[in-house]
Amino acid sequence: MDIVCPTCNRKYRIPKINLPKDKKVVARCKNCGEKITIQQEVAIVDENAMTLAIERPTTQGSPQPDKESETQGTGQFQFIQQADEFRGYAGFWKRLAAAIIDMVTLAIVGAFVGGFVGGLYGALTGTAAGSHVLGRAVGILVGWMYYAIMESSQTQATLGKMAVGIKVTDASGESVSFARATARHFAKILSAIPLAMGYIAVAFTKKKQGLHDMLAGCVVVNSR
Repeated sequence: MDIVCPTCNRKYRIPKINLPKDKKVVARCKNCGEKITIQQEVAIVDENAMTLAIERPTTQGSPQPDKESETQGTGQFQFIQQADEFRGYAGFWKRLAAAIIDMVTLAIVGAFVGGFVGGLYGALTGTAAGSHVLGRAVGILVGWMYYAIMESSQTQATLGKMAVGIKVTDASGESVSFARATARHFAKILSAIPLAMGYIAVAFTKKKQGLHDMLAGCVVVNSR
């Protein structure tokens, strides 16, 4: 059975034996990251399509693919859970609402952590000189940890993003690493200048990406 990705036109050949009968399955194109719904009765025939095997759990009593089918193209294509289906890119206003919630959250956390560190600094040094520099450094550290840890976690979202139902993924729809989340966070400096144009780009780009998303190879999608 041959299928083609409707987004990038990448073609795949999948043995029918690897597909459940009379059921729709959702798969991800490894070329562009978009989702493809596959039905056995829909086939696109092309002798130049690349041969590909699907990895899926084997149920008792189901026919077994031959060894050649198991090894050809392994890892090129994967099924995804229904719960993880693509629900669209998160729009500008939804992302703005999440950002406001996160700013309020960080203001509260920053005040608490900054007060504690400032008090400890004063007690150890006996002076308040330099405390503003320390406070700024603590604020940068707290913001970095908040975004990088939460967006690279299993939730893939900060508290603000969870509240509005969005999450951060890479271009293939997978969760991002701590390093990628860190790069995305500090790339926001470039999105903020000049005149926050990098953020405003979210409203106009095809995948609703800001400059920092593009630089880090990320997208923000709806999680519900």
